[in-house]
Amino acid sequence: MKKLFLPLALLLLLSFKVAAQDDSKGLQGAWWALGQLEYSDDEATDVSKFGIMPVIGTFISPTVTVGLGVGYNSTTVGEADAIDAITLMPLVRKYWNINEKFYIFGQADAPVVIYDGATGYGLNLRPGIDFFVSNVLTLEATFGQFGYNVVSPDEGDSVGTTSLGFDSMNVNFGIKLLF
Repeated sequence: MKKLFLPLALLLLLSFKVAAQDDSKGLQGAWWALGQLEYSDDEATDVSKFGIMPVIGTFISPTVTVGLGVGYNSTTVGEADAIDAITLMPLVRKYWNINEKFYIFGQADAPVVIYDGATGYGLNLRPGIDFFVSNVLTLEATFGQFGYNVVSPDEGDSVGTTSLGFDSMNVNFGIKLLF
C-alpha cells in the first residue's frame, strides 16, 4: 500500500493543467513540488524506518527558488519505543542554465529537527543537476553535501557533524513537478 502512495500522488499532480510560462520571466512565479518517501526494515540490525517529507516552493526570479519541506520520521530499534521526529527544512536554490533543458543548481538548506528530548539544526550546501523532461516534469539529482549539523539534547552536550565532499556513490534522485 505504501509503495502505491507516491506514484498515485505524482499522477494526481500531473493531471492538473499547467499554465504556460512567459519567456521573458523564465520560471519566475512557477510553483514546484517534490518529496521524499522512505520505508526500510532491516532484519539483520532489527531497525525499521519510515519517513515522509513533501517539499513545495516557488521561483522568486527566473533562476532562484525558495521552498519549505515539512517531514516526519520514525525509527524503531528492536522492541524499543519508536523515536519520532518532525523536520522543518527551508531551502533556497540558484540555477544555472547549461542548455535549454539541462541546469545545474546549488541548494542551501537549514533543517530543524525536533525529537522527544532533543533538537537538531544545521546548514548545508548541496550541488545538483536538473533535466527538464517537459514543461511540468523535471528529473533531478543531488550529490554530496557541505555542511554542519548539530543534535542538542535537552540534557547533556551537543554533538555536531561536519560533512564535506562529493559522493558519486550516494546520489539522491528525484522527480520535480512544476505547476
